[in-house]
Amino acid sequence: MKILVTGGTGFVGRPLVKKLAEANHQIVLLTRNPEAAKKSISAPMEVYGWEPETSTPPKEAYNGIDAIVHLAGESIAAGRWTAKQKKKILDSRVLSTRNLLKGAVEAGAKPKVIVSASAIGIYGDRGNQSLSETSAQGIGFLADVCRAWERETQYPGLESVRKVNLRIGIVLEKGGGALQKLLPLFKIGGGGPVGNGKQWMSWIHLSDLVEMIMYSLTHDTVSGATNAVAPNPSTNAEFSRALGKALHRPAFMPAPPFALKLAMGEMSELVLASQKVEAKKIESAGFVFKFPKIQEALDDICKKV
Repeated sequence: MKILVTGGTGFVGRPLVKKLAEANHQIVLLTRNPEAAKKSISAPMEVYGWEPETSTPPKEAYNGIDAIVHLAGESIAAGRWTAKQKKKILDSRVLSTRNLLKGAVEAGAKPKVIVSASAIGIYGDRGNQSLSETSAQGIGFLADVCRAWERETQYPGLESVRKVNLRIGIVLEKGGGALQKLLPLFKIGGGGPVGNGKQWMSWIHLSDLVEMIMYSLTHDTVSGATNAVAPNPSTNAEFSRALGKALHRPAFMPAPPFALKLAMGEMSELVLASQKVEAKKIESAGFVFKFPKIQEALDDICKKV
């Protein structure tokens, strides 16, 4: 397949591009900095410059494409959620999706499938409820962002294209995501539960997420909103114990909610919200997880750090 990828230099995109290349797919990469992308990614690919919030991609980027994978977006943990940062987070998702798909229609592209990132933030803070793709959506900033993000994938002119909105959980791997901030703390024995530790964390090993994107591209049984989480969510306390065990360190230093809210502001929602999200839809479509349980996932990651 010839696959157009955005966000290909990021935490998820980089290993995805590597996997796509290994599987002999043709890759077209859209990025703000083509020269930097060419230097940092060794896979064979076409590379085009693109400013996601302000323009459509070059028409030639769409030539002969069979699929689109859209991962571009400002990190939600890049800084405190000021009004300016919230706008940046929203625009980087909504405007990039709109411009990407507008460009596809204008170029007369005929992709068979569009796989676009979303997030489990769409469900909001839901306590002990088990959440499937048909569960009611939540309230709050992240839920609003995800709703607007997913809505943009329904761009006029692409109604007949199979679309997959991967609602991604907490992505685990060294070198990025949540563990980039947690590992240094846990390695010196300063880690532990956040808040009361009872909030649910719905997570996924990065390698399983990459495989899920690959699977979504090639399997027609996957469509619509799809939870991209491992089948066994853990409480924050269980996660902390598993990470401490994987690192052979104690993990009993709790972080009180008021301190997190003081330090992080509204962004503390990322670690205090409870989301117990199911993976039944993707499993029923035939996908098999390599790392379905938190301890084996963290053991695999921590042996590499």
